[in-house]
Amino acid sequence: MSMLRIALIAVVVFAFAPPAAAGATAPTYVGATTSVNDTVGSGNTCAGFLQERGVLGPLAIRRVFTSTGTAPTADAVTCHTTHGAILWYSFKTSCTPTGVAAGSCDTEVQAIAAAMPSGGYLTYFHEPEDDMTGVQFVAAFTRVYGLVKAVNSAVKVVPVHMSYQWRPGSTKVTNNGTGGDREIQDWIVPSAYADAYGFDLYWQASTRGSEPDDPVSVGSDPRMLRWYGAFGGLGRPLSLTEWGIDDDMGTRASRGPAIRASRIWLESHGFDTVLYWQHDNWYLGTGSVPAGGYADPDGVAAYTELVTGT
Repeated sequence: MSMLRIALIAVVVFAFAPPAAAGATAPTYVGATTSVNDTVGSGNTCAGFLQERGVLGPLAIRRVFTSTGTAPTADAVTCHTTHGAILWYSFKTSCTPTGVAAGSCDTEVQAIAAAMPSGGYLTYFHEPEDDMTGVQFVAAFTRVYGLVKAVNSAVKVVPVHMSYQWRPGSTKVTNNGTGGDREIQDWIVPSAYADAYGFDLYWQASTRGSEPDDPVSVGSDPRMLRWYGAFGGLGRPLSLTEWGIDDDMGTRASRGPAIRASRIWLESHGFDTVLYWQHDNWYLGTGSVPAGGYADPDGVAAYTELVTGT
């Protein structure tokens, strides 16, 4: 959880149809990533997600993570099929990205794809920038895309990037023209191998240097703007897959104005999915507040407006 494209590197030998060209942006789906009573991983339960529906309104998408190459649990699938909590499953494998690109983990990927419910989302190695080069990521992701679509074409396959490494001056996502395999273009999965593009973004005053202490719209964040400049024109829906706002310096301001301003920007820039991170100091709930969090009724009201479309 560190703090919305490139040439095809590896040939995918599996038969599948690329997604159709994107049309108008669909109505925004809004989901909570986790809740105050959950932890990322096996503790991220359907019950916790349903709890957040009671706090923030009719949340539609639930993200679940695994780092072991295992298929989604029965809890995750049942939450999707019984409670309408669309499953967004982020997974890693027992192989390195180079091994995935070479086909060493095909069986793991196919098993995960087969277990996914229709209409779910699947992400291979979310936030890859700290762990590999852009060239390695695209080679692995394009193979994963082909494998998944050959097994389960009803699943949307989406790369998700890390805002911290899309900050200006990052050494992991470069734009200095010196070549290598971490230039912006090296990180872009071709649109034929991505059903959407995702971005995780956190705002925390103490990590933003001389920028304003009060929370701001995502459309004013240089990390978002740099990423959007690379992905916004590629003809695919965009997703804010993890979003957290914390005013952690001085007198804490409501996050409501930033959420409301962000909504306007996101809906006008091709984002059809927004998932707030309900954990620690990002928490918006009105009940028990976790360590590092703070009560923010106006922030809750603003996010509820986004969820309900009011």
